[in-house]
Amino acid sequence: MSHHSARHHRRPQRRPLALAAAALAGMAGLSGCGGSPGAGIADAYACAFTNCKSSTEVAAEDLRLGGNLTRENGRVTASFGLGYRANLLTVVRLQSPDGMLLLPGPVPLEPKSQEGGALGAQVQSSQDRWTVRLQHGGKSYDSSIELPPEVQIRVPAPSTLTRSLGQFGTTLNVAADPLPQVVLGDGDCQLADGRSARWSGEKNGPAVRLNGAGAGQYEYGVSTEALQLSLNEAAASALSATSSAGIVVKQCRVSLVWAVTRNGTVASALSSYGSVRGTSQVRQSLSYVNDR
Repeated sequence: MSHHSARHHRRPQRRPLALAAAALAGMAGLSGCGGSPGAGIADAYACAFTNCKSSTEVAAEDLRLGGNLTRENGRVTASFGLGYRANLLTVVRLQSPDGMLLLPGPVPLEPKSQEGGALGAQVQSSQDRWTVRLQHGGKSYDSSIELPPEVQIRVPAPSTLTRSLGQFGTTLNVAADPLPQVVLGDGDCQLADGRSARWSGEKNGPAVRLNGAGAGQYEYGVSTEALQLSLNEAAASALSATSSAGIVVKQCRVSLVWAVTRNGTVASALSSYGSVRGTSQVRQSLSYVNDR
């Protein structure tokens, strides 16, 4: 098998945009076109309403690889998908004999659901450098990702935050290059109007600033006003509201996920619209009270 070189894409983005790009990459292969046993009916239904393609029918230069490697607590989680050129409406399914592997290992990437589309794997590892290998048409196409250093909390935020606090800090072991991002994980919130808003996964979080550094420790600050706005927006999203106007979170149990993301390199023979990233993250669960 021949191995194709990788090309670096210099498109730095904030992590929320990186999450959106990874999600779109997964959507490109979503809607029941996974090729798994028992998915034939779903395949036929989905492909009746979309331009559904099999990976075996698409030239390598038209395959868009997208996704993310995420390290947290020593576990590396892979989430990748295939699309078609720049077209986000075309569904591409990975079909045998094509396959996708995570190296070292090799660890096969499998459909995350019976419907297929998004491919995933998990492995316990301290490895920093990884290869995502797409096996297509009898050839191997290697994309590379180097994970940022493991993120550790040296001094956590208070376990209970109040809006009147004004700001709070968290000390990490990672420098501000790139600046860590905060996202909101697994929230369970009560609103001022009595409703509840819950979500699993991650929502966009508030902006972060570097307050100080020394002896390998870096203190980052977050405004509680910015956190309040982010929680309002996360709650609106969880409720499928078109706007966060009028939605006010009064209290919440939520995880603050501190994350550092780097762009990877996509195999040069694949579509230039592809994008792969590596993220190292750590989370702190805490309570928030809007006392105003």
